[in-house]
Amino acid sequence: MRSFQHAHLAVAASFALLQACTSGATLEQDGQTIRKDIARARDAGAIRCAPKELAIAEANVEFLETELSEGDWHRAEYHADTAREAIKKALAVTDPDQCGEKRVLIKETPTPSITRKDSDGDGLFDDEDQCPLEPGPTANKGCPLKDSDNDGVLDPDDKCPTEAGPASNFGCPIKDTDGDGLTDDVDQCPADPGPQTNQGCPIKDTDGDGVLDPDDGCPNDPGPASNKGCPLTDRDGDGVTDDIDQCPDVPGDPTLQGCPKKTLVVVKDDRIEIRQQVHFATGKAKILKDSFELLSQVASVLRSNPAMKVRIEGHTDNVGSEKNNMKLSDARAKSVREHIMTKEGVDGERMEAVGYGPSKPIASNSTAKGRALNRRVEFNIVSK
Repeated sequence: MRSFQHAHLAVAASFALLQACTSGATLEQDGQTIRKDIARARDAGAIRCAPKELAIAEANVEFLETELSEGDWHRAEYHADTAREAIKKALAVTDPDQCGEKRVLIKETPTPSITRKDSDGDGLFDDEDQCPLEPGPTANKGCPLKDSDNDGVLDPDDKCPTEAGPASNFGCPIKDTDGDGLTDDVDQCPADPGPQTNQGCPIKDTDGDGVLDPDDGCPNDPGPASNKGCPLTDRDGDGVTDDIDQCPDVPGDPTLQGCPKKTLVVVKDDRIEIRQQVHFATGKAKILKDSFELLSQVASVLRSNPAMKVRIEGHTDNVGSEKNNMKLSDARAKSVREHIMTKEGVDGERMEAVGYGPSKPIASNSTAKGRALNRRVEFNIVSK
């Protein structure tokens, strides 16, 4: 089987060699025929009537012979076709009567003339033409204009002739100076790498907190990512930030998660809830000292929430006349407001004081326990 394959390959190779030899011989004959036609066209005056076509034919027949000598039959065939077409055109437009040399008999002995050739038909004689076999403009000394970097912009107009680039950039490549994938012509920050979504500009972290500005809730104030880049607040000023302070509105002990040893107030949506009553002297509006800590914690809530306003409400049980109870409840509410203003420094404009007497009980007045619950002070939130 292997011997058969070898034999088959040998036959194929021999056939290819024979075909190549046949093509080369045919092309050599074509070259000789074309040279005869060139000579015939030149004798007929093609140098005057079809100089370009004559030059193209002469150049390509030389290229044909060179390619044949190097064994490149395909390139040789291309030059043969080009030369054949060019000399065909030259012969077609050359009329010997119109294009042939005009001889004038001069009685005097003529000075021998030197025939100057323009082989490529570009209008420059060969002795002045830097590229006598390739037509080119006079401005380029008869040489064709090149496009060294093959970018479609000819070298004289190409500011970067060895680097390919678009004509819109004068033949120079459009650079990406910062290497971010956006070329400098569309990059808003060509010297600083950045994502395409940000037009090639780097995404900033203005406050340097590690949270990029688009994701930073407070781009000008540093804060942890856990708080969206915003600084942690400490509303009650006890040194325990609000994110971990279990009593953020009342100063407390850091070891107790920011709560005082005894938490007397809790902030609800609609009120400051107190966990013990405000104590007054019996039948009077004088606040007893054991309630000072409670009112101090209420004041801390107001300081921690500077926009908050409250209504201080005084309430009584139904023992005694309604008129006296209304008067007492009003006096006690005003006494609480005055204490928080003068002793705790809270702006009085943020507090109003109203007495309701026995009109809003929260328990039955028929028992001692119920009456005790009805004798109370409330701190209702008016606005935040």
